[in-house]
Amino acid sequence: MKLTTSPLPYLGLALGLLTGCGRDETPAPAAEATYSRTVTYSDTASPSRLDSTFKSPVIKTFVLQNPTYFTVFLQRQPDREAVTFSFLRAKLPANPVGTYSFKTRQDDTPDVSFAYQIEILDYRSSSTWGYHLYDKTIYSPTGSLTITAYDAERRLVSGRFEVTVPNAADPFALYSTSVPRRSNLSLQGTFTNAPVQDRE
Repeated sequence: MKLTTSPLPYLGLALGLLTGCGRDETPAPAAEATYSRTVTYSDTASPSRLDSTFKSPVIKTFVLQNPTYFTVFLQRQPDREAVTFSFLRAKLPANPVGTYSFKTRQDDTPDVSFAYQIEILDYRSSSTWGYHLYDKTIYSPTGSLTITAYDAERRLVSGRFEVTVPNAADPFALYSTSVPRRSNLSLQGTFTNAPVQDRE
């Protein structure tokens, strides 16, 4: 878990970039997404488990690409939480349909970097926000991302994912908590017709 009071690093990239209907005259189908989050705690305190499910329009999905990265976003409004899956463009096939595993702290050879982040209040203040970040620099996520469809002409991506982060720090612990509870953090979901947007 990383803690900081700076703006969420992934969430600040995105809104406002989703413009237009593409180059043909037929509007692209609406992007849709859903994901569920399960936090199962390792201790005997209460609660022992927390479950949440989010769907469009609360969830926005899109893909941002630049010369280096191709990143799938599922972002909960208003900028409080996000799941991201990032590929290196140099290693991404022209047709990316397929199933991919995640990079971990011990193994950097898989194709996809997973990250999950959630914004949280500081326990010392009702107005100061930080965020918890779960990625390969600290954790070893398991599971897979499957790209089920890629429309190169209309620049649309669809897929599904299942991720578990073992022995994760409690994502709901207030910012600056010194010893948060430990948990297994599980995320699973789908995204359909996520539009690809270019970013320098």
